[in-house]
Amino acid sequence: MTDAGGGTRIEEIRGAAHTGPGSQHNHFYGSDQPPMARPKVDPWRVALEQRSWLKQRFVAPAGFGDAQQRLARVGTTVLLAGPAGSGRRTAAVMLLHGPDDEDTPFIEMSFSMDKENDDVPDPEEGDRLLLDLSAVSEEAYPRAQELLYSFWGKVEAANARLVAVLPFSDEELLHPRLRQLVAAIGRPRATAVLRRHLECDRIRWEPDALEEGELRSLDTFAMRDIQRFANLVAQARTADPSGGMAGWIRQALGALSNRSAEVTKEVAALDSGPQRALLFVAAMMAGAPADAVFLHTDRLLRLVEHTPDEKPQLERADLAERLKALPVEVDGHGRIRFTSLAYDGAVRAHFWTYFPGLRDRFGAWVEDAVDQPHPALGLQERRTLVERFTEQSLRTSEWPLLHRLAGEWAADPRRASEAMAVLELGLTHERHAAGFRAKIYEWATPVGSVQPNLARVLARACGEVMARTHPDQALVRLHHLARRTRGSSESDVREALFELARHDRRLYAKLLARLWDGLESRRDATPDIRLFLGLVNPPPTSWVPSDALTRGWAGVLAAVPPHWWESTVGQWLSAAASAPGPTARRLMRVLVDAARGRGDLLSRLYLVARDWAAAAGQPEEQSGRADVAARFWQEIDDAQGIELSDPPRVGRIEERYR
Repeated sequence: MTDAGGGTRIEEIRGAAHTGPGSQHNHFYGSDQPPMARPKVDPWRVALEQRSWLKQRFVAPAGFGDAQQRLARVGTTVLLAGPAGSGRRTAAVMLLHGPDDEDTPFIEMSFSMDKENDDVPDPEEGDRLLLDLSAVSEEAYPRAQELLYSFWGKVEAANARLVAVLPFSDEELLHPRLRQLVAAIGRPRATAVLRRHLECDRIRWEPDALEEGELRSLDTFAMRDIQRFANLVAQARTADPSGGMAGWIRQALGALSNRSAEVTKEVAALDSGPQRALLFVAAMMAGAPADAVFLHTDRLLRLVEHTPDEKPQLERADLAERLKALPVEVDGHGRIRFTSLAYDGAVRAHFWTYFPGLRDRFGAWVEDAVDQPHPALGLQERRTLVERFTEQSLRTSEWPLLHRLAGEWAADPRRASEAMAVLELGLTHERHAAGFRAKIYEWATPVGSVQPNLARVLARACGEVMARTHPDQALVRLHHLARRTRGSSESDVREALFELARHDRRLYAKLLARLWDGLESRRDATPDIRLFLGLVNPPPTSWVPSDALTRGWAGVLAAVPPHWWESTVGQWLSAAASAPGPTARRLMRVLVDAARGRGDLLSRLYLVARDWAAAAGQPEEQSGRADVAARFWQEIDDAQGIELSDPPRVGRIEERYR
């Protein structure tokens, strides 16, 4: 596997609200805490919660049962086909999330036209694999099929399971040798999906509230739009609790409809630049204080080089008068809100779509707004602004600007929260997530060291966001960061790396292999030596990967002076003292086997054990440590072919190893 790409183990899909293609955004920030001081987010717990969320709302489509039966057999590959908008990815996730093994993780494989980025590890016994090809172009489809074909036999040989989501339902585009693997699914009933979502949100399903035409319109929605529609119904209920389901439904239908013509008419009716700027800023800052919207409208006008109003301030129209011409009002808390549900999103989309020449200015305006110390625009408002800007930039593929801003903000300790907002949305985006993963790899692998603040933010993005869906790739990037980070953020990066690796045996073994490669082939192995000693302290007593650990220890013992590793050996002996007998023996054998053939190293291990045993406190601890030391010395004797007629004693062995 190459560093920049590869297969990845995941516990869940992209985001908590997926019922089909698309991205879902989940944010884990406190109100005004400094971003790096907030409680850690456990990606594994988040993934489990997301999977539980999805299962509660999933409605099996036609053909799903047949795909389940086929996948029940080990060594099976299923190619899932279905019409666009039918929720193929969700169905694939639910196939791998079988009823009897809900906590079983699966591995998501990445596909890229770049040969260096789509190399994936061979499946292992019992692996569950997901390959989402739903966004693959017709041009790239033949290459994707080559990957499928290469994995078909490997999956069978490993008794693994693979589900691949096909981009086209037309089997004519699929190579004949793969057609036997296709399982076709239909489209779930839209009303059934909507009902399930509403009931999960504690909204009582009242089908009589929908007219026949409205029910029919649901059948045109993609599954991701059904989920969004249910969210809008919930928002309408919150805004108008007494409105009743019929009213909430109609508001949601209006919000979900294509409002392009409506917004175009609205913008055309505004014949002045300042009014259009006010509408745009209100949409970008909906929910922010009115005075902040007014201030940043003036700043936008300056950035787009609009001719300034020469009238004195008191002769100009005030904010209340200017808002009369817009579908906007100031609520009782002094904050800007739109009068129609989700109308602000339609306005943002309009400006980004129909004013493409101003997108770079919009970006400069967001940078300016984030950097302003204006007290009315607090941390939450700044973050929301950045999220909305990022959503539109991703929609129109302005990702180079997002990469630049994320990097610059991440390097600024004051802007870590904004950087995380960009990275989270980018890393969970259907089309651009791979580009953000590649950019993080680039940031993590400079020629020199990584800037400390940038390293800290990247560690969090990898450990909390990327690890939810692509933990293997997160591990690779964290390893590179840990090699190249110095100063105040070094411990943060190492902790994120170790936490990710220790959570999963596969990832632990992967990191051990990478560290060994560094010890064996890199000119400067010092970073990997330090990382190895940190990773194995404490040792993995519940699972001892003896061969990999022995190789790593052998490299460390031979490469650096004893004072580097003596304390870690002491920790291993302490772990052996409290572990069951077989585990304790495996731990001691790893150390002895790593020094086998090196009398000087074996002598030093003996002395470390002697000093460790002598440092015991209470009599009970003294007895336990003496026993472990004696067994360890016996392992050292066995490694050298020495047979003693009597059990090892400190005095006798001490003479031998002086």
